[in-house]
Amino acid sequence: MRKVLLLLCLLPFVTLGQQKFILNAKLRPLPFPAKAFLYFTIDGKTTIDSANIKDGVFTFNGALSEVAQAYLKIKRQKLPGIATRRTPSDLLDFFLEPGTTTVISKTDSVISAVVKGSVVNDDIAKCKAIMAGIQTRAGKIMSQYKSGTPEQLKDSIYTAGFNEQLKTLDTEAKNIHANFMRSNRDSYYSLILFKTVVPIVIDPVRAETEFAKFSPRLKSGPLGKRIQGEINATKMLALGQPAMDFTQNDSNGKPVKLSDFKGKYVLLDFWASWCAPCRQENPNVVKVYQKYKNKNFTVLGVSLDNAGLKAAWLKAIKDDGLSWTNVSDLKGGDNEVAVKYFVKTIPNNFLIGPDGKILAKNLRGDELDRKLEELLGASDAR
Repeated sequence: MRKVLLLLCLLPFVTLGQQKFILNAKLRPLPFPAKAFLYFTIDGKTTIDSANIKDGVFTFNGALSEVAQAYLKIKRQKLPGIATRRTPSDLLDFFLEPGTTTVISKTDSVISAVVKGSVVNDDIAKCKAIMAGIQTRAGKIMSQYKSGTPEQLKDSIYTAGFNEQLKTLDTEAKNIHANFMRSNRDSYYSLILFKTVVPIVIDPVRAETEFAKFSPRLKSGPLGKRIQGEINATKMLALGQPAMDFTQNDSNGKPVKLSDFKGKYVLLDFWASWCAPCRQENPNVVKVYQKYKNKNFTVLGVSLDNAGLKAAWLKAIKDDGLSWTNVSDLKGGDNEVAVKYFVKTIPNNFLIGPDGKILAKNLRGDELDRKLEELLGASDAR
């Protein structure tokens, strides 16, 4: 009943707008002046707050639009002439949610603090308890194994029995989060685990089926909507799907459409002048471009540079020899094409066929060369 009431209390926080939170903390009194810092991230935006610690007690107040990944850090003030205990990792990671949450530690550090009054953190604790039980069982198996005689330890049959038991425990450990998610479809923590348990990019259809099993309140919340959006985008970007058309200005300010290249094999290449891995990959792209440009193949580069880096973008095009068409709206990570194609990391690319359909994704180096040779035949370029 208590859990049901807690979930009902959480309901408005998940479905409505900004809601208040209170974070109370109680540590053992610190021997040195110290300050607490709270960091939490919502939809990619991080908020930082601080509070003074008095007699081991401090409080944070604020507002949240949804449950947030958070970190609590203690920074001690160094006093002249007094050696301060070094605690570089005095950090607690947890989930912050609307309502009142309490952090309690038996020491003057937050590393091993216990989080109370939080539905999400309670569910995390349940998963950790299951893992701890598995580790205890594994320890007993290892102790039993080590108690064998020297002759037994050399016996493959003796060893195989213990290895089989440990293998079973390893499978249990790997399935903790999947089992929790599938048994708790109204748990916000299950929704947090979703993309880890069911990789959307690998199988968006399966992901959609699994996601549909969550409760309506979770699916309609901010995180649920983002997951549904990612599923929809991934389905639209699956192999065999038509590549979404777009228009963006090239380096001379001239509008360019993806559909302008219909009838050719096009490598839609997402990169940026500031991206070291992109610059390292550029020579490979130049190489395949030179090999296959006369065989109905081209490259369309989309830069995630921002307006302040236009000169750097143009310089990188020249320095790296990117002689194909390059476009950008100079909005950095918010580049409209990158958003449309759900590009979260670069370098990233899509190989599009003459019919405008997606043939492959994220091809690098020799893999890209082999794919083009498969499609276009060996190049005559020398």
